[in-house]
Amino acid sequence: MNPNYLAQWFKLDSLNGFVVLAIGLFTVLTIIYSLRFMKGKPQLVQYYTYIVLTAIASIGAALSNNLILLLVFWGFLGLTLYLLINMGEANSDTVAKKTFIIVGGSDAIMLLGIGIVYYLTGTLQMDNIKLQLNNSLTVFAYLCIAIASFAKAGAMPFHSWIPDCAETAPVPVVAYLPASLDKLLGIYLLARISLNLFVMNQGMNIVLMLVGAFTIVCAVMMALVQHNMKRLLGYHAVSQVGYMVLGIGTGTPIGIAGGIFHMLNNSLYKQALFLASGNVEQKTGTTDLDKLGGLSKAMPLTYISALIASLSISGIPPFNGFVSKWMVYQGLIEQLGLRAYGLWLTAIFCLVAAMFGSALTLASFMKLIHATFLGQLSTKNYKLSTRHEVPWQMWFPCIILALIC
Repeated sequence: MNPNYLAQWFKLDSLNGFVVLAIGLFTVLTIIYSLRFMKGKPQLVQYYTYIVLTAIASIGAALSNNLILLLVFWGFLGLTLYLLINMGEANSDTVAKKTFIIVGGSDAIMLLGIGIVYYLTGTLQMDNIKLQLNNSLTVFAYLCIAIASFAKAGAMPFHSWIPDCAETAPVPVVAYLPASLDKLLGIYLLARISLNLFVMNQGMNIVLMLVGAFTIVCAVMMALVQHNMKRLLGYHAVSQVGYMVLGIGTGTPIGIAGGIFHMLNNSLYKQALFLASGNVEQKTGTTDLDKLGGLSKAMPLTYISALIASLSISGIPPFNGFVSKWMVYQGLIEQLGLRAYGLWLTAIFCLVAAMFGSALTLASFMKLIHATFLGQLSTKNYKLSTRHEVPWQMWFPCIILALIC
């Protein structure tokens, strides 16, 4: 096959190369975890088929160099997300429909944006497109595609499906898609259009920064009042997207690198946290924080992995979450040296919001760790007073992810 012909459809570069590796890692760990967690559940053949198809479509979306090919893979991922969420228990069908409406609706808007790009450039090959955001039609095209990335990643105001999904879908599905792959692909697309397809300007950078700051603060405040462990983690999955969008919105090399690095870091510790919540649910039958407590001695490996992931998402050094957040902060600080009044003022506001969000994240995870693993063992779980860890297929992925963090 002619390499030039293949390059029209697929392209491997420094931006999507590590995304493909991460997809492979998360797929393997999810399958290992599912071997035990999903054992005895109905429709296992369909479940593993959907997981494999999701991985293939995700890799295809990341490597696509043609906008229509990207849209095909992107839309197929919406279908597998619907099918996997629908394999949950009570109310999962309603949540699956809600998710499909939000994600599918944003895909339709993305198609409109791609149509405008083709109208303006006459090509669908992504490495041949470089549009200036100097008129309303180009800005509209950018926003149409950005909305699809926001919905996939879970940025506000397209976030509401993620906490619902976290509460009702099977834990491996939540850890694999909303917490990992959707964050990778959503932010990857935002980075791709912001760095390669369009030439950003100050106004659009301000829009991205404000969306990021708004997502960080609002989602973490919602997380603070949750009493269900999985729903709490769902809101934090939304909040962390804000740092990624904020980093890309700074328009500075260090800020953009920090946003993309945080995309990877978030997928690592968020998958670890969701899998840990699955371990807790498997042993106690609940993820209600008011009914948990004292599990650190009973489930030491789950506790250690959850603690490390909690410190990482809170931005505590020397874990990976601190490094990427610090890079985003540096990108904002660089903006303070610019004379543009609007950008300077926005940078101060976003820096305060990002640091405030980190403080609230730490408080939220102190609550989660204490309510779940520390304190007194609840009377319902008195039989777990001695070590009663989950099978190795369930703690092994958590430990691997914690070590990477």
